[in-house]
Amino acid sequence: MEIRLKREQLLAELVPMQGIVERRTTIPVLSHLLIAARDGRMHLAATDLDVSLTSSLDARVTGEWALAVQARKLMEIVRALVADEITLSAEDEKALRIVGGRSRFRIHGLSPADFPTLPRVEGKPALELPLAAFRRMIGKVLFAVSSEESRFQLSGALLKLKGKRAEMIATDGHRLALIDAALPQAASGEEAVLVPRKALHELLRLEGGGTLEFRRGEHHLAFRAGEREMICRILEGSFPDYERVIARNHDKKVICDRRTLSEAVQRVALVTGERNRGVRLEFAAGEITVAAANPDLGEASETLASEYSGPGLKIGLNPDYLAQFLQAVETEKVVLELKDENSQCVGQPVRAEGAEGPDERYLCVIMPMRI
Repeated sequence: MEIRLKREQLLAELVPMQGIVERRTTIPVLSHLLIAARDGRMHLAATDLDVSLTSSLDARVTGEWALAVQARKLMEIVRALVADEITLSAEDEKALRIVGGRSRFRIHGLSPADFPTLPRVEGKPALELPLAAFRRMIGKVLFAVSSEESRFQLSGALLKLKGKRAEMIATDGHRLALIDAALPQAASGEEAVLVPRKALHELLRLEGGGTLEFRRGEHHLAFRAGEREMICRILEGSFPDYERVIARNHDKKVICDRRTLSEAVQRVALVTGERNRGVRLEFAAGEITVAAANPDLGEASETLASEYSGPGLKIGLNPDYLAQFLQAVETEKVVLELKDENSQCVGQPVRAEGAEGPDERYLCVIMPMRI
């Protein structure tokens, strides 16, 4: 009973599995992958009980068997082998033999009966779109997802489907990112679900082109790309009324070069501390001054050109929040919409006149700081 396949083919599937398995866990099997030979193919599965990833590979398979082996060690061994083709075989229920060229390994495993039963989401896809397009949407909002476990309703992004539009929103209470994009074809129905942060991270790491299929079950979401399928629990809880957070009455607009502003903010932020993580943006006719002061270290400032002709205005912002927004934008220029030093800053891309681009709405709201 063995599986023969190309080393690079197996390694390409082992890499995305590493983000799913739990390395520090009181349940040993969660640090393992399930390897199965059945139906003339090799099947892989990883889970942390909330998010699971499965894949299927073409291989020369003899017999049917299954075994759970330590995920990290298996990848290290496969990566270290120099052979083009490798052979995997189960010597018994708790040992895997790996042969590649002149190298021989025998690693201990666990019985497949110990591996958790994976959830399934049946039915037709509610949405089909290019994987690259969905990964792009995730990249626009992921930085705004809350990392505080206590705020579980904010530890994911809200995905809304309506007709031929898809909207994804994330917020941690200090900033909010929203993208509303056109779909190549209409979704089969209206949806509004909270996708957990870990699932978003792992979807963003999936490589390749092709189509992504999205399905919703009673308690789980399924994302299929080719032979890979990720299933995650739906986050419970009510997402905030985000449209009320987005200011509509800001009367001051500042247009500037995205890269120049991003680099200036990162340089000035070098003098800020962990406890006083803020920079001051001062807006005057035709220019922006980015400044910061740290009583323990010193101060810094930098002035750059802008398109602004309104009254003088100062606002304190977290430099990391501003830099992450600027990195997510793809246009050469951005616009910052402002009202006063106590009101939020709303950033949006500025598309050059006549330039073609995706049919989408993208913005980032950053709450002000006292500096």
